[in-house]
Amino acid sequence: MDPVDRQSADDPDPRLLRAFLALAAEGHFGHAAARLSIAQPSLSRQVRQLERALGVPLFHRTPHGASLTEAGRLLRPEAERVLAQNARLVRIARDYARPSPSVLSIAAPLPSPAGSLLSEAIHRFRHGREQARIAVLDLSDEEQASALAGHRIDAALTWGGPHLPGLVSEELVREPVHGLVASGHPLEGAERMPLSALSDGPLLFPVRERRHCWTGLRDAASAARVRLEPVPTAPAAVLDMVADGLGCSAVPASLRLSSSPGLAFVPLPGLSVLMSVMWRRTDDSPAVAAFVAACRSAATALIGRRPDIWSDPRQAAGEDTRDGGPA
Repeated sequence: MDPVDRQSADDPDPRLLRAFLALAAEGHFGHAAARLSIAQPSLSRQVRQLERALGVPLFHRTPHGASLTEAGRLLRPEAERVLAQNARLVRIARDYARPSPSVLSIAAPLPSPAGSLLSEAIHRFRHGREQARIAVLDLSDEEQASALAGHRIDAALTWGGPHLPGLVSEELVREPVHGLVASGHPLEGAERMPLSALSDGPLLFPVRERRHCWTGLRDAASAARVRLEPVPTAPAAVLDMVADGLGCSAVPASLRLSSSPGLAFVPLPGLSVLMSVMWRRTDDSPAVAAFVAACRSAATALIGRRPDIWSDPRQAAGEDTRDGGPA
């Protein structure tokens, strides 16, 4: 048996994902095979192998080419995310293998627009450290904590918080949640967006990757007796898909800083999220301490610069929520 036939849906061969994405982009077996520099029969075989592994048809075959099935459209952004994550893994491994300054690995929710907490913290961390190098990974809430506990990353900017022993966090900023719709939507320019509007069309939301944010949104909707049925969507795909009129979403207000055209942001009253920095309690690394300090400084600056987006969670709580750790 060809080894690739033993691939499971939990661990698809990257070659099969590349074949799937090439055919999805080209819509033609010959063109997709040329794009990958392989023979057309090999491409057809790889696509069939992936369909068998996943247990669903990904394409409608016609004499003139192929078009994505509903399952194929749903899985396309996930395949892109998996290959991108694999590429990041290889880059990080190669960075560590090079004789160069050490790399600080952090996890953070992506996409993160210019002027956000992530970019501001990195600027401040690197000030006076021209040789400092930071690798940024986009991990789900659960993956962040396990990667940190397992020493696979050094720190994390997170919408969640520690749920594993040995991890601590410090709340940095609170920001409101906005409804996200395409330009020209009837609610564009409205002062507020009712939660019920999120159920009027496809709700594109990265439920797996942003579980803490989804929990808050789901609970608020439940309290308002609104039923939400999300379409799982990779975080990097949400803005473009909403801009194309394929659905709506709910996002942190800082994504207003994104340069993506064709989007309208409408406040969802009463909904907000907390961004924290998380690290290992016993980590005495000067680099981690410096990054945590940079996050604190960045948060203070952003709160003063854009109070319409960021606020101090400690003022809201009436106390200092600092959880100790690197100073």
